[in-house]
Amino acid sequence: MSLKTRLSVLSLALCASYAATAAPDYETIVVTADRFDTAPEQQLAVVNTIERVEIEELAPISVVDILERLPGLSVTRTGGAGQTANISIRGSESDHVLVLIDGVRISSATLGSVSFSSLAPEQVERIEVVKGARAAVWGSDAIGGVVQIFTRRLEGGQWYASGAVGSNNYSRLSAGAGISHGDGSTSLTVSQEQSDGFDVRRDSETDDDGYDRLTFGLNGQQNLSEQWLLNWSGQYNTGSYEYDNSAPYSNEADYDNFFWNLEAQYDRNDFSSKLSAGQARDYNDNYRAGEPGHSIYETRRNQLSWINQYQAGGALTLSGGVDYYNESVRGDYAQDERDVVGVFALARADLGAWLLEGVVRYDDVENIDSEVSYNTSAAYRFNDQWRLSASYGTAFKAPTFNDLYWPELGNDQLTSETSKNVDLTLNYAGNGYNAYVSVFQNKVDDLINWAKTGEKDDNGWDIYKPSNVDKAILKGVELGSDFELFGLQHQLAYTYLDAEDDSSGEQLEGRSEHEFDYSAAYVRSQWDLRVDYHYQGKRNDGDNNYDGNPDFISPYHKVDVSLGYAFTQGWKVRLKANNLLDEEVISNGSYYGPGAEWFLSLSYSDF
Repeated sequence: MSLKTRLSVLSLALCASYAATAAPDYETIVVTADRFDTAPEQQLAVVNTIERVEIEELAPISVVDILERLPGLSVTRTGGAGQTANISIRGSESDHVLVLIDGVRISSATLGSVSFSSLAPEQVERIEVVKGARAAVWGSDAIGGVVQIFTRRLEGGQWYASGAVGSNNYSRLSAGAGISHGDGSTSLTVSQEQSDGFDVRRDSETDDDGYDRLTFGLNGQQNLSEQWLLNWSGQYNTGSYEYDNSAPYSNEADYDNFFWNLEAQYDRNDFSSKLSAGQARDYNDNYRAGEPGHSIYETRRNQLSWINQYQAGGALTLSGGVDYYNESVRGDYAQDERDVVGVFALARADLGAWLLEGVVRYDDVENIDSEVSYNTSAAYRFNDQWRLSASYGTAFKAPTFNDLYWPELGNDQLTSETSKNVDLTLNYAGNGYNAYVSVFQNKVDDLINWAKTGEKDDNGWDIYKPSNVDKAILKGVELGSDFELFGLQHQLAYTYLDAEDDSSGEQLEGRSEHEFDYSAAYVRSQWDLRVDYHYQGKRNDGDNNYDGNPDFISPYHKVDVSLGYAFTQGWKVRLKANNLLDEEVISNGSYYGPGAEWFLSLSYSDF
């Protein structure tokens, strides 16, 4: 089986085939960067794309296991696969990354974060990650970049089933089938997973922190005519997880999330149009057994989009559209809902050696402010192998409901966080060798910071309130390369990051200066073997000792090995070892990651 990572950087697709077999003869079409299907040679953004075939050979336990290996992305965990985890793109805050599933926003409007632990890797068809400011295309949140997850899609008559067991009493069962209906098909998928977990904090409750997760998925399409296509998708996730906290505070959480999306697409000659409607719900109930009171966080978001594209001759592409979404939250807030309206326009010109793009967007966020965002990009093709591009863009992040209206503590005078992003990228592709180097700087202003007021509450705890006071400069270098040597397919990724508080000059908390990934894969006959190495440099963990000096989380090395054997038509058995060297993996204060783990899976598919 061929394993493929495609890096579409500017106007170049960098294809990494992690197998000795030939790569399939199809192009990787990217949707997320400009919201329409775009061929690699027309791309003007740094994009990583992960296909289903690669996900299967990675054998991930969580979605963040997939994302962590990409250049420029880092993960901060509060335990294992079932506990919460945050992602950062090139040093951004976690809530400065826009996360979509099939085009639907899924972040919490109260916390601003995304519950990655509720997402099952078995339900993922592909993932696209766009680096840099994309608010001019997508609106709020896209300061660091955009992550879009596309759910599983099967053709009519296709089906699969798989099961797995592993460390910490882990088990998983999943299945899916494609159903034909006329000139269309619908995929139905289900995945159930549970684990007893491990003790995620050794300075708190000494117990294992387990989780369970149940996911149902739906994805389909119907050709109505030569011009009209109807797409639909949806997913329902329910489960629970445990975490450590001091009594009497919450140490368990139940979640109940869903999304759906319905899209009508029209294509005729040089004109394309998409009209979509969707809804997402994010529900989280935190509690402690035997104690009164629950902390419930709930977001409902209804969204509507209409986007259009016109090929105005061979060189010029014009696109634009209108977005609307309504966010509502549950709780004792002074305001519990808001409307957001955005309008954008994009123009791209392919002038032979030059590729130019400009996009501008206006967003109105109810009761906060309005923002104008823009991106300008240019790429120059020296020849068939070398490309150089530059881009400049602005972005913003609207305050969350907690920032604005948290009872007695929120600040309804807050404005949006804003950024200015610069990126310069050089690509090479030829003779079986692909590489790129990207230099970036992202200056973020008006960061919202919850700081001490000097007051105490009735229990003697410090009172914190938010304000737009902080600034940050995120700059660095990102390298990526893939090549075949000695019968192995290799991939290298390295990120150097200088993430600095612009006010104090101190390094920002939770960021590593150095991050390195290396993968090697070998395929022969019915066997495939893959080795992944991940290095995470030391991280600033803040002044936990209150001595005026920052504390640091030690760097760590992590080695994962995956061995697969296809013993007959359609059947495959796979052995996966995570953290083979049993390193102490800490990415967030006192929270420990998993030690050495093993997993054994058996799967069947008829396609």
